Amino acid sequence: MIVQRLLSKNKIAHDKKELAFQIKSHPSYPSLHAITGVLDHFNIENVAAEVPTDSQTLQQLPDSFIAQINTDEGSDLVTVSKVKNKSEYSIFSSSSKDSRLTESEFIQKFTGIIVAVEKSENENAGKEANPLVNYVLLIALLGITGFLVYDKIGAFNIAHLLLSVFGIVASYSILNQELGESTIIGEAFCSGNNEKKDCDAVLSSKGAEIIKNHKLSDLSIIYFVGLTIASLSLSNFNPVFIISALALPITLYSIYYQYSVVKSWCTLCLSIVAILWLQAGLIVFKTTDITSLFNLEVSDILVTALSFIGTYTAWRYLKPLVKNVIELRKEKIEAVKFKRNFNLFNNLLQKSPKLNTALNKPGEIVLGNKNSSLEIAVITNPFCGHCRPVHKLIDQILERYGNIVKVIIRFNVPVENPDVNGVVVANRLIELYNEKGEKECMQAMSEIYGDVDYETWISTWKPSTNFDNYQEILKSEKEWCTTNAINFTPEILINGKSFPKEYSRTDLSFFIEDLEENYSNIPQHSEL
Repeated sequence: MIVQRLLSKNKIAHDKKELAFQIKSHPSYPSLHAITGVLDHFNIENVAAEVPTDSQTLQQLPDSFIAQINTDEGSDLVTVSKVKNKSEYSIFSSSSKDSRLTESEFIQKFTGIIVAVEKSENENAGKEANPLVNYVLLIALLGITGFLVYDKIGAFNIAHLLLSVFGIVASYSILNQELGESTIIGEAFCSGNNEKKDCDAVLSSKGAEIIKNHKLSDLSIIYFVGLTIASLSLSNFNPVFIISALALPITLYSIYYQYSVVKSWCTLCLSIVAILWLQAGLIVFKTTDITSLFNLEVSDILVTALSFIGTYTAWRYLKPLVKNVIELRKEKIEAVKFKRNFNLFNNLLQKSPKLNTALNKPGEIVLGNKNSSLEIAVITNPFCGHCRPVHKLIDQILERYGNIVKVIIRFNVPVENPDVNGVVVANRLIELYNEKGEKECMQAMSEIYGDVDYETWISTWKPSTNFDNYQEILKSEKEWCTTNAINFTPEILINGKSFPKEYSRTDLSFFIEDLEENYSNIPQHSEL
């Protein structure tokens, strides 16, 4: 994916799975707007601009950026990386095909539209453990295991076992490729601009189904898992060496089919072929007398048979589950994409009656851009458990969109009982806002809506020193809630209209920019 490549080239940490999900579920995917929107979602500093298409401008651009270029099929977004010490550019497209263009060739295709990113202080947020680390740990584990059992089973047997494990990894990558899922190994083996290399063409062909209802990935996984279990269970490796020799005809069929029938190569499949040949080759180095391989005990045959039968039975049960998980993931993307459609959200929003959010008593907490055309009113109580995630959401919205949104914090607390904890805290928060400022008020609010208990909070922030004055504001807020029949917290109003019940409140952050644009285009005197 071009955004992943851009972030990797700029050494910006990111969660690859979450990034892919957010982009694919964006309503305008695969547009430029989807890319910049998701980068904003992850708080990654970015800029989208149209620049002159000349050599001087290119020299001033970052070493890696997303650009729009013209292709034979139309315009396309690609990740562009400057090749060091050369006047060339490496192009990575959404089809995962790499190519190189000279500067003049690139300028001819370049439309001038770019997206560039920059590291920020929060660049480690959302970082996912590098999947390569898992492979390194796996290899290290296998190496340690091999060292411990070296004296018992020997170097050739360990080599054969390690090749089986690598076969499992390659087989799993083939399965993901068949199901339309990307993996590091799949991208490494199957990407590129070689016309003769097409993993999908081979894996989707009729020949990939070697036995009815059993594709290449199925047989490959069953074979290598069964071989691994047998290798770990046997003291005599002869059965697994015999099976390795018997598997060679399948490799000849695979090579012939790819070369003569599909006329394309699946490098993942060829990696399986290579592993099978290496395993068979170990027989030549290990055994001088081939006939000695057939000195088998009945128990060895039974253990080997049970290893494969057990693996086959387990895979028949597991594969539908794997397919269901992948299908559910795809459906989730489509569902979220549908849910994030602003027109649907706005239609539901406009169905609710519009309330007048103006208060007859000044001094309540107003955060963000007080002149913004987009107003979000949060009716809350400091000791309402359901209000906590809403305030966390508001903090995130203010951090990202504080310059385009106005947020009103309105308390619905039992003002008739001034000694109640909720009243004491709300009163003090209003006092902090009016006398200490927005920043200190938000800090105190984050604590009380976080994990800080009342006693600790009040010992830190102290009770209000002008309780009666700010109590009048709380009474005014309570009266407004009663008049408008708002009896429960939290409640979110967007320019006076109730947040749609069909949506989770956390979905609000997806629509801030669209809401601001929508309301900024509506005349101030207009009623929604």
